[in-house]
Amino acid sequence: MTKFIIRILVLSLLLVFPVKAQIKKIGVPFITNYSPKTYKAASENWDVIQDSKGMMFFANHFGIMQFDGVRWNIVTQPDNRSMVRSMAIDKNDKIYVGAQGDFGYTMQLPNGQYQYTSLVKLLPAAARNFGDVLHTVIHKNEIIFFSYEEIFIYKNNKIKVLKSKTNFDDFFEVGKKIYVTDNEKGLLELKEDQLVPIKDSEKFAGLQIRKIFKTKKGFLLFTQKQGLFIYEENQMKPFVTEADHLLKQNQISAGIQLSDGYFGIGTRQSGLIVIDSSGHLIQHINKQIGLQNEYVTNFKRDKEGNLWVTLKGGISQIQISSPLSKIIDNSNAETKIYCSQIYQNKLYIATDNGLFWLDWDDYKNGKRENANFKHISGMTENVWNVGVFGNSLLAFEKNGIFEINGNAAKAIAKIDGAWKGVLVPNHSDLLLAGGYTGLYLLKNINGTWVYQHKIKGFDESSRIIETDKEGNIWIAHGYKGIFKLKFNPAFDAVASIEFYNDKNGFPSSLFLNVFKIHDEILFGTTKGVYRQNTASKKMILDPIFKKYLGQENHIRLLKADHQDNIWYVSGENTGRIIETRNRNFQAEELPFRKLRYLYIPGFENIQTTSDGDVFFGTQDGLIHYSAVKSKKYATKYRTVISEVKSIFPKDSLLFSSRYDVLPNKTGSLKKMPAVLSYSNNALHFSFASLFFDDAEATQYEYWLEGFEPGWSDYSLQTEKEYTNLPENEYVFHVRAKNIYDVVSEEAVFSFKVLPPWYRTVWAYILYFLLYSVVIYLIVKYQKSVAGRQRQQLIENQEIELLRSRAELNEQRLTLEQENMNIMRENLEATINLKNAKVASNAVNMIHLNEILLSIKELITQIDKKNDANVNFSLLTKINKLIDHELQGDKHWNEFEEIFNQLHDNFMQRLKSSYPELTPRDMRLCAYLRMNFNTKEIAPLLGISVRGVEDTRYRIRKKLQLPSDANITEFILNF
Repeated sequence: MTKFIIRILVLSLLLVFPVKAQIKKIGVPFITNYSPKTYKAASENWDVIQDSKGMMFFANHFGIMQFDGVRWNIVTQPDNRSMVRSMAIDKNDKIYVGAQGDFGYTMQLPNGQYQYTSLVKLLPAAARNFGDVLHTVIHKNEIIFFSYEEIFIYKNNKIKVLKSKTNFDDFFEVGKKIYVTDNEKGLLELKEDQLVPIKDSEKFAGLQIRKIFKTKKGFLLFTQKQGLFIYEENQMKPFVTEADHLLKQNQISAGIQLSDGYFGIGTRQSGLIVIDSSGHLIQHINKQIGLQNEYVTNFKRDKEGNLWVTLKGGISQIQISSPLSKIIDNSNAETKIYCSQIYQNKLYIATDNGLFWLDWDDYKNGKRENANFKHISGMTENVWNVGVFGNSLLAFEKNGIFEINGNAAKAIAKIDGAWKGVLVPNHSDLLLAGGYTGLYLLKNINGTWVYQHKIKGFDESSRIIETDKEGNIWIAHGYKGIFKLKFNPAFDAVASIEFYNDKNGFPSSLFLNVFKIHDEILFGTTKGVYRQNTASKKMILDPIFKKYLGQENHIRLLKADHQDNIWYVSGENTGRIIETRNRNFQAEELPFRKLRYLYIPGFENIQTTSDGDVFFGTQDGLIHYSAVKSKKYATKYRTVISEVKSIFPKDSLLFSSRYDVLPNKTGSLKKMPAVLSYSNNALHFSFASLFFDDAEATQYEYWLEGFEPGWSDYSLQTEKEYTNLPENEYVFHVRAKNIYDVVSEEAVFSFKVLPPWYRTVWAYILYFLLYSVVIYLIVKYQKSVAGRQRQQLIENQEIELLRSRAELNEQRLTLEQENMNIMRENLEATINLKNAKVASNAVNMIHLNEILLSIKELITQIDKKNDANVNFSLLTKINKLIDHELQGDKHWNEFEEIFNQLHDNFMQRLKSSYPELTPRDMRLCAYLRMNFNTKEIAPLLGISVRGVEDTRYRIRKKLQLPSDANITEFILNF
């Protein structure tokens, strides 16, 4: 318990008082190389600076090269187009440039361009013949340009020239003082624009000093070929280091003082060497372990603590401030790491090509020459795991289980693939091995592990296996679920199996893991950490891990270390949960963001040691973490807009730092108005963040104010294009989020799109004038047309009046003619009717006369014959003749034919419409049609007036007339 409290206190102190960042001794820092093919310029680079925004600039053979984290551009060149050898930058980001046969300064214009101004014109003609300006320094209120032939001091737009009889050797800024080495006079100090020899300055002549640092022990001198020296109290003595053999053989070319007394030494033939203040070798980074070129020309630390190294062939960024480093040896052969283990001061790594080891003590103490990974003979297949069990180191491989002794491996169990081994609880002499097709038992006999048998009753793949304190075996199957096994007392068969999947509370049956943390069994799922409820046996979310890891991430790994921290891989993030002094917990992820996407999926592994070393096995080799290595992750940085161009016309640039792409003949610093015509309403923006740790993983969001409602989603996109923008005032915003989730300061670009010419103010004024003219012309024309129309209307009205009168007369004549025709028709109808009546009457009269003649003849016979019988017989004939005439139809048929002709077939139409009418009814209707009254009809029908009325009543019913209807009117209108 006391040991645990001490560890917690130590960790707490480290959290409160972080160790100052310095380059790690263990492993090799992460290196990002930029080749000439990447930056598309000359291979040679001589100097590097960073401006106040964070932009990086490099002195390249082709000019000043700029890097914004995404794009490389040559931004300016000296007037004579020579190579740039040195640079210095002031607080206003004015860059002073030393070139070959030229020097001057450059400033960025509002349009993004860098304008170079040469200062050589201020020199007298005799002083203009010089070579490379190797150093450019801002000292107090002066700018000093150093060449082998002359030193130029620029102040108040004037230049003072200092010459040497035998040429200068080098130039140094030490603290607030300036020193120069002369090939004849030795070491000189620049005082009040004069070179003054220091005491015993001749001692420095011929040493070829390349860098001077002021330390507590005196001046530390870096010489090109003789190593390091200490100069103190007029005494010069060698400074012995563990890297002397490297320094003297490979020629020192540059130097930089790092934090905590560390020094970086650049060489011509062996890359970068880092030593501490006592001369111990900390790092040797050369081409074999990641540096792309051995010739180092200069250094610069950026705001994040990264070391930028300019090389004779390229540029390298070394992340010396990171607590992570790679375990790389000179062979640098193995990459995919499934597991690592330290055993008997040796570091073992299990890979897809076998098992390897190196001497861990030598490696971490800097003895890298002899600390190379060596192959364990007999193991060339995938080694999935390696662990210490008892006093033995066992490796679990595709062909079985092996015991490692020295450089050799001995097979102790040839089985069909072995994943992992765990000790059986309460039986330290029994080892349970998970294999491809089940479980296997090994027993420790006299210090040696001996294979016993396969466990019966379980044949599933057992790659993830843990045991609990009750002796249960928990096995996670990748896509089936969790098995809980219990063995029989003989440990040769499974006594019981319990199976758990999504039906038992897990969010899914896929990608389940089982872990043992502080003697507790926990389960990793795609939705957080679960544990088993002891009462219900259901799987539930663990409340503590839910608080710190949430319930939306896939938990790939949980592992406790020797300090009781809990390491985890959750989703794509790696971290550790630390218990603080007040019994709370703190999750830490930022130092491990670089590990994203580096693990072998499904084989995530973290190995910890009691000394605080942490190893991560990845697809990119073995990575080491040092807990005492501190780095600031919340560093402020900026996002910049690299370029703005109008798409139409093609690639018309509005803002860019690229060299010679925007015309600027006058060199004016006047701010360029970003006012665009409507034809230029399609824009392309390029942007980047000035944060260089894993710059390719930085994400961006943007927003065009005035066009879009808000910020976009974060993405890796570093360009954005807008087309067909309507006229408006716009502000383009962009900001970045780095791998540590720190959001940058945003960059903005304001511009205005003018309306098309037909929607401008002048166009509207023109429209108004044209409208007024058109209205005037229309009104005038309408008046003219109205006058003509009025005259025409009068004429038309007169013509219309005449025509109307003529039509009226014609209508009157027509009406009169029609009236006359009607009258004639009526008269004809009346005449016809009268004629019909006359004809009818005539017929009746004729017939009646005929009857009367017949009767007369019969009566005459009565008179002549007085015989009573005869007379009676004659009277009887007369009576029959009268009856016959009254009932006969012959005369009626003649009448009917004439009647139908006169009355449009009245009888036929009536009979067709009302077939129930009798001939007598028809006769009555015909007499009614002729408008006869009842008295006139009675004798014609030979019936009484009462009989006519009865007949009319019957006809009314047959015609289905209502009681109030007039039958005569109906007949007349039929």
